[in-house]
Amino acid sequence: MKALVFLTLLLLLPPQEAPVSGDAKTQGRRGNTLYNQEHYQQASEVYSAGLASYQNAPIDAAYHGLQNNLGAALYRQDDFERAQSAFAKALETASSNTEFARAAYNAGNNAFSSEDSERALEHYKKALLADPSNLNAKFNYEFVKRKLEEQQQDQQQQQGDDQQQNDEQNQDEQDQQNDQQNQDQQQQNQDQQQQNDQQQDQQPQPDQQLSRQQAERILQALENEEEQLLREVQKVKGRPRRVEKDW
Repeated sequence: MKALVFLTLLLLLPPQEAPVSGDAKTQGRRGNTLYNQEHYQQASEVYSAGLASYQNAPIDAAYHGLQNNLGAALYRQDDFERAQSAFAKALETASSNTEFARAAYNAGNNAFSSEDSERALEHYKKALLADPSNLNAKFNYEFVKRKLEEQQQDQQQQQGDDQQQNDEQNQDEQDQQNDQQNQDQQQQNQDQQQQNDQQQDQQPQPDQQLSRQQAERILQALENEEEQLLREVQKVKGRPRRVEKDW
């Protein structure tokens, strides 16, 4: 993504007429030479030496240029935190819209490289407000804005997917709970049915019980036996007893 954005930082040479000491101007020129030779660490040291000469001197346009160029050298060393501090001081000391737009553009590139797209967008916006003709800032502003919108859409999509996944997981858990309840209910029904079957087995079965006709026949047989017994008894009572001899 970074390759598509204009990340070339814009250097600001300390002006010849700047009312600063000769040491500051000399250090500024030396730092620019080293920077163009891609000796970024040495360039940042030289820029810092030039800024040190302002301890007892009033801040002017050259100070702004040294801060901007120091930020550019630190940026090339991936020291984004210190570079951002230098660009912030350059923004504070800009004396024209052009200087302000240049520092804001550089600060935007630095923020973008440190993966702070929202801050980068703010800096590009400041650069455009100060200099609407800055095409690089305009391109970077539109590019980063589009990327942020895509990120927001991706986050919303991810949140939607996570919510759907949670809903599906909750539904699966609910289905498992319902299945378990159904299984428990079926088991209870089976246990109850088995208990009922056992109770029925302990009771006399229909084929083991006497039918009404069978009971009547047995009762009739008993009555017939009783009548026969009475007849026999009556016969015994009606016969004359035999006289036994005394001797």
